[in-house]
Amino acid sequence: SVERASAIYQDVIGAFADIIQKHQVTYDEYRVLKQWLIDVGEYGEWPLWLDVFLEHEIEKVHYNRKGFTGTKGSIEGPYYVPDSPKLPAKCTMPMREKDKVAPPLVFKGQVTDLEGNGLHGATVELWHADEEGFYSQFAPGIPEWNLRGTVEVDENGNFEITTLKPAPYKIPADGPTGWFISSYGGHPWRP
Repeated sequence: SVERASAIYQDVIGAFADIIQKHQVTYDEYRVLKQWLIDVGEYGEWPLWLDVFLEHEIEKVHYNRKGFTGTKGSIEGPYYVPDSPKLPAKCTMPMREKDKVAPPLVFKGQVTDLEGNGLHGATVELWHADEEGFYSQFAPGIPEWNLRGTVEVDENGNFEITTLKPAPYKIPADGPTGWFISSYGGHPWRP
């Protein structure tokens, strides 16, 4: 609504004004910030930057607002793609022959209610990078649903997914998000 947008925007501008006053931001610093904001847009990195730095806060609000209990949610991140292929409770993720040489990884567990009863009908969505750190649908030459699936748990809420150990990887460090991280001594490694 107009009222909600107005309230949020006023607080965003107010928060920026407070930061400017608190740190006595100079014109030179302001110009650097302005150019960085422009660069994030021109490099197409707003989805990346927002996922890395803000989406976890949105997830917390979503969880608390819905009055959820139990395990807190996790962010989708920039590489989530909806409608991945349905897989049975015990399965192997779709992968290329070349992926099968990577160390295997078995991911298993049980989806339960708060009393510990298995939740029949629940699903577990899994997507991850390959052994070189690349995601299907975001890197050329990788089949569309490689290492992506929606696993339907069994009648007791159990699942067992065989896949490969993904490589540790960095978010792109050669653009505005990487520059941002470097500016405060952070690192671009992702879990």
